[in-house]
Amino acid sequence: MATHERKRSLRVLHLEDSEVDHQLTAALLAREGRSLTVLRVDSEAAFRAALEEDWDVVLSDYNLPGFSGLAALEILKASERLLPFVILSGEIGEDVAVQAMRAGASDYLLKSNLTRLVPALDRAIEANETRRARNAADRELAAVRSEVDRMTKRRDAIVAQLAQLRDVVAGFGTED
Repeated sequence: MATHERKRSLRVLHLEDSEVDHQLTAALLAREGRSLTVLRVDSEAAFRAALEEDWDVVLSDYNLPGFSGLAALEILKASERLLPFVILSGEIGEDVAVQAMRAGASDYLLKSNLTRLVPALDRAIEANETRRARNAADRELAAVRSEVDRMTKRRDAIVAQLAQLRDVVAGFGTED
């Protein structure tokens, strides 16, 4: 991805119970020279409320007191908001990571190795933008198909009316 694209502003919803981990993550993102807005939430209620705002990405700890990254992912999916969701964890195993990816997480990273954080976010955001564009194109295509179907039905109705008129006109010439 080009440097100018990577330097764009970034709005991050960070589901994290540790202020220290939050500060570390925000510092890593800020080092990239981005204009950055990061909101840390640490509960289900705060997460649900924060989803009412516009975000570019959700970063989520896997384990939180009384809440989990997978539960947050399900809430995000139920909201029907198309946002990339990246799990950060200090203790995620491969089986849990696979489960998270199958559930719809964009990526997962270990907190002990956040060197992939920025590339993972860039990739997740780019994939999400592609998904949004594809969805918009699909909606536009469906609208065009609907319009073509409507026009085809209208054309068929006009052809049927013309055929009836032809039969009426033809019938006038055969009467004696």
